Amino acid sequence: MNLIEVKDVSKSFDDLLVLDDISLNVQRGECIVVVGPSGVGKSTLLRIIAGLDNPDSGTVKVLTERISMVFQGSALLNSYTVGENIELALDNHKFTKEEKEKKILENLKLIGLEKYINYFPDQLSGGQRKRVGFARAIASKPEIILYDEPTTGLDPILSTLIEDYMNKLSREFHVASIIVTHQLSTIKRTAQRVALLYKGKIVWEGSPQEFFDSNNPYVKQFVNAEVTGPIFSGLLE
Repeated sequence: MNLIEVKDVSKSFDDLLVLDDISLNVQRGECIVVVGPSGVGKSTLLRIIAGLDNPDSGTVKVLTERISMVFQGSALLNSYTVGENIELALDNHKFTKEEKEKKILENLKLIGLEKYINYFPDQLSGGQRKRVGFARAIASKPEIILYDEPTTGLDPILSTLIEDYMNKLSREFHVASIIVTHQLSTIKRTAQRVALLYKGKIVWEGSPQEFFDSNNPYVKQFVNAEVTGPIFSGLLE
């Protein structure tokens, strides 16, 4: 069953075409990783699916109201404590005060930040703020989670912990996920399907194994981090 259906979506900012007739479906429990060079519209695609931006054309169907997003910059409110930021995700649910406190603490323990529950975001490091953003996104037990660079700024151990939990959400709770990342380790450890976005279009799509074995020039250049190739040439246009 598809929980996300993106059909023929296009989006421009002024004269810059960012998304060009994009179509993508995500099933319940499926994890799709979207990759590509910086500035090709990956985050814009997530924001449109989340309902934060509107497409210029095309349609997006999200077949559940239980959707969360892990933002690249954490998007925490500086005037709220860590615990209060996570509580925001629970306000539309019928939890008692005690249930909310339990859920907040459970999610902070998951990311190893329970002792920071009464800290404010500006008292945390960038990596800690990102982990709090992750805890907030999963607190309400969503059916869809959109991840924008979820492991950037984290050390390898914490990255593995976050990847493990993303896998658990997909496997045990059948969460549908779209992960935007540049991390090859995240692709290897979490993806069931990979889509490479370039110049507004999905130029390649397949399994993780096919991705790393592919002779497609865009994929090879991305995987091998090569300076020369079609991506670099296109960025100079």
